[in-house]
Amino acid sequence: MRILSRSAGTIRIRRNLRAAALGLLLLGSSSAVLAQTAAPATVSGSTPASQPMAMSHADQMHGKPAATDNRATPMKGEPMRMPDGSIMSMPASPMPDMAGKPATRPAGTDAMQNMPGMSGMSTPMDMDHGKVMSRPPPIGSLPSSDGAAPKGYAAYGVTLHMHDDPLLTRLQFDHLETAHGSDGANSQQWDGRFWVGHDLDKLWLRSEGTRSKGRIEEGDVEALWGHAISPFWNLMAGMRHDLGTGPTRNWAAFGFQGIAPYEFEFEATAYAGPAGRSALRLKTSQDWLFTQNLILTPELDLNAYGRADPRRDLGAGVADASLGFRLRYEFSRKFAPYVGYAWVRQFGATAAMTRTAGRPVFERQILMGVRMWF
Repeated sequence: MRILSRSAGTIRIRRNLRAAALGLLLLGSSSAVLAQTAAPATVSGSTPASQPMAMSHADQMHGKPAATDNRATPMKGEPMRMPDGSIMSMPASPMPDMAGKPATRPAGTDAMQNMPGMSGMSTPMDMDHGKVMSRPPPIGSLPSSDGAAPKGYAAYGVTLHMHDDPLLTRLQFDHLETAHGSDGANSQQWDGRFWVGHDLDKLWLRSEGTRSKGRIEEGDVEALWGHAISPFWNLMAGMRHDLGTGPTRNWAAFGFQGIAPYEFEFEATAYAGPAGRSALRLKTSQDWLFTQNLILTPELDLNAYGRADPRRDLGAGVADASLGFRLRYEFSRKFAPYVGYAWVRQFGATAAMTRTAGRPVFERQILMGVRMWF
């Protein structure tokens, strides 16, 4: 029995060895068939067309593309075997420059689209990644707000029109209000400006004043040319015309306006008139934000004159000053109603002339108005 068992075991081992040898033989035959089927198409007498040459370590570090074997590239007019076994002749006309220069459509491009296996493939003239196009895209499709073409489109005859410094306008009323004085009198007051121009140079029209009992008590209109000398400051030069009681006066105006540190809006203007007259006006204000919409604005104004002008009730020196606080609510940046309180006082020779006329030199005012711009 032991002899029979050993013989049966030997027979099973031999059978397993024969099956393993047969499997190895079949596996080797299948690999050879697959390698022959997957071999790339080659041109007669050349190496495979897509086989890259070896790259040096320095070229790999600098990101240089691998050089290809020039022998694998079909020559002009030389037949090339396609994957489906068909033969295609390369066009004799020059191929387009892939560096972005315009090129003519090569001969035989339309025929390539109709060849077997080429359906749906992009021709060199239609490839977007190579930046080669037979014609520029429509101007409206360019990624620009004004339809301007990007750099490089001059080769297609596209003209660039960049408008980085357009003509702008603005009309703004900082104060358009009604004032109720401590003496019971009511008046209307305004302080506005209009400008038109570019970033560096603008034409300014400024005006402020007071109207009471149906007539303008005092006021002025200025026409100034402003030139930006820094991102926050403008030099101003122009003319001023006085309004109100007494004779009208005309002045040459020079000054500057802008935003001082800590966001103080500041205006300083000097005036020169006939007969040796001179004047100075200072204005400053700052916005205090309680919320993004609720804003308190203190404002200080001061006027001074170099010589007296009795016909307009003005004395030499500091004539008057006012300090006001206006609390506005901005429903939008362009429209904000407000309420406020102001103190107005006259000084020196101007105060003496006012007392002589029987008018108070100090006044408290309750203000209601709107700030807006267009």
